[in-house]
Formats: sequence, structure tokens, C-alpha cells
Amino acid sequence: MEQEGELRVGVIGVGNMGGALVRGILARGLTSGQNVIVSDLDEKKVAELVDDLGVRSASDSSEVMDFADLVVLAAKPQAFPNLLASIATRVRPEQTIMSIAAGVTTASIESSLGGEPAVVRVMPNLPAMVGEGISVFSRGANVGDIDVERVDYVLRAVGDSLEAPEELMDPVTALSGTGPAYIFHTMEAMIESGVEMGMSPEMAERLVLQTVLGAARLAIESPLDTTALREGVTSKGGTTEAAISHLGDNDYVRLVIDAILAARDRSEQLGE
Repeated sequence: MEQEGELRVGVIGVGNMGGALVRGILARGLTSGQNVIVSDLDEKKVAELVDDLGVRSASDSSEVMDFADLVVLAAKPQAFPNLLASIATRVRPEQTIMSIAAGVTTASIESSLGGEPAVVRVMPNLPAMVGEGISVFSRGANVGDIDVERVDYVLRAVGDSLEAPEELMDPVTALSGTGPAYIFHTMEAMIESGVEMGMSPEMAERLVLQTVLGAARLAIESPLDTTALREGVTSKGGTTEAAISHLGDNDYVRLVIDAILAARDRSEQLGE
């Protein structure tokens, strides 16, 4: 791979995930602002990154393609056909294309771009915005070791990273890509219960945020799995048992699984 700090990165689409990658790359010192170029239809988002981080701004996606060694395609899946058509003639043999669009396969991107582009499909998640993301990537047909090194190098700036077969990317999207929203939704319900029991919203939110953070940290650091941890705090006849029993009576686990399967199905539809 390029020498430390010399990787030139281009990001097309700097919404939540594209912007998080740019900020993470520069916060970790992986390269300089002048080695990062960004473009987006929303000029305000581009201007904010230029002002805050000293990155380069591109007038269009072709300018990004001409500059970067690693190009991150962070546009919405619905915008991909037009985006790929606009950059197809600008792809260079030594360039790495990293797509973070849900449901869009490496084969479809390769076909749209023509030739033998090195395409890596990535599913990050929102905690990348605070350096605590988990990103899963799959390599396309023409990807070499240097392409994987570039992608992994960038993804580790915003959290953890692992490789998986592409047939698992729709399930990954449903589990970890969409997963933070499930946690947030559960947190909303917990906060609402606190308010219903007489707490101020601020107090309820503080209790819930630290409880979720602490539970996640304990699950990461403990040698016990999540089932054992749950059972360890569920005393017979106690308050936790009352809550868990109520969830079980309402088929909570099946409900969560079915929701995640619905997200997987939608990811598959987006790729059709």
C-alpha cells in the first residue's frame, strides 16, 4: 500500500456515513486533508468539511475519480445508476472502488462500470460517527490485496472491520447496518417508561444511556455470553424476572427476529 499518510481518498456523497468516514480518516491522521477530496449535491455539506478539515472539494464526481486512489461511493442506492454511468469512463486500473450502498452488489457495479474495476462492497453503521462502528466488507471479482488493505485501513479509522462473503451482506445490513436503530427504538421505549413512572425526561434519558453503554461494555469484556449475563441478573421471583417473563409472554424474541428478517428482505429488494 501507499506510504503512511499518502493515500488519496475521494468520497462521493458526504451524508452521515460518508462524512463520518472523512472525519474518522483525518482524526486518526491516516492522511492529510489535502489528500481527501469530496463531492455531494448538497454544497453546504461539502463546504462544512472544507472549512472544518481542510479537505478538497470537487465540482463533480469525475474530479473525484481523477484524484483518488480509493473512491468511496456513499450516494443513496437509488442514485447509483446515474452515478455509475457518470464515472464509468474515469475508473483507473490501479484504483479501488468502495461502495457503501445497501443492497447494491459488486457484480452490478462491475457491470455498470465496465472493464475490470476493483470493487469492494461495505456495510458500515452509524456509530462510525463516533469511532465505534462495525463495518463488514466483501471483495468483488477483481479485488487484490492492496485494495483490501486500503479499505481496511480506512474502515478501522471509524471502528472495527471484518471481511465476509457477499452472500451475507444483506443479513449484515439487517443486523449491524440497521441495528443501531433497533437499539435507539428500545431506548426510546425505556425512556418513555421512566417518564411514565414519574421521572423527568432528562433523568430517564441519563439512566437509559448509561445502562445501555454499560451493558454493551460488560458484554464485550466479560467471558460470559449474553445469555449467561442475562440469566445472572434474573433472580427467581425478582423484578428482572417479571420483566423478562412479560417480554416472553409477548413473543419478544420472535418479534425482534422477524423485524431483522424484514430488513434483510428489503436489502435484497434494493439490489434487484
